[in-house]
Amino acid sequence: MMRRLTRRSFTGLAFATGSCTPAPSVAVRTMTPGKLLIGTYFVNPPFEYVSDGQRIGFEVDLMNEIAARLSLAPVFVDTEWERILQEMQSARYDCIVGGITVTPERRRLLAWSTPYMTTTLSLVVDGRRSPDLRSLADFRSATVGVQAATTDYDIAIRMQRKGEIGSVKVYPFARIQDAMVDLAAGRITAVMKVYPVAAWLARQTPGLVIAAQVPDDPQPLAIGFRHDQRELLSAVDRILADLKRDGAYTHLARKWGVP
Repeated sequence: MMRRLTRRSFTGLAFATGSCTPAPSVAVRTMTPGKLLIGTYFVNPPFEYVSDGQRIGFEVDLMNEIAARLSLAPVFVDTEWERILQEMQSARYDCIVGGITVTPERRRLLAWSTPYMTTTLSLVVDGRRSPDLRSLADFRSATVGVQAATTDYDIAIRMQRKGEIGSVKVYPFARIQDAMVDLAAGRITAVMKVYPVAAWLARQTPGLVIAAQVPDDPQPLAIGFRHDQRELLSAVDRILADLKRDGAYTHLARKWGVP
């Protein structure tokens, strides 16, 4: 069964990228032999979400490919953003993923892979209701919606203190759609998210557009491990480099519309 999983997963990318020879598998120790337990939350499109009862997304495909190249069966464990970092520290998973920005504080908590993507924070607005919002300088009186306990929240609070935005409205992580409803209804001015999520959300509601990017705050996204998992971390870093080199990452990025 493991052989079929590895071959099937790679074959789909091999045809798409023109690659003919999969990267050699690397034997690593995991919590459950033959499996890679991946903690995440399926409320974070286009990274991971549920559509028509199926768990899909860019990071789902990415982790499936990483697991295949490790000759492991991927097992996604659904959790919540508010608990995932602590659960990883407590050895609930082999790794975690979820559009997680690496910060100095999070580096103290966990070890992180090489970032597979570095993106920016974006401000989504209703272009019909707020046609004059075209740059960051236009947001000084804006109410900006963000998710709790995220880098979006931290940066929005900092921007508010500097007078760059007017106020901040905080939503539970899993309730980002509530922020989009409030945005479409005019109850808030903008929603701040990392670019891939902001772009996906904007596409879901007619009239919503990305009006501005937050400068000087790059958002490196990576896979999290415990500090004692150096062997697994090193193997994943090698595979991430292979995915970039052999074109598999580009194929997935184009499929999901991410950088």
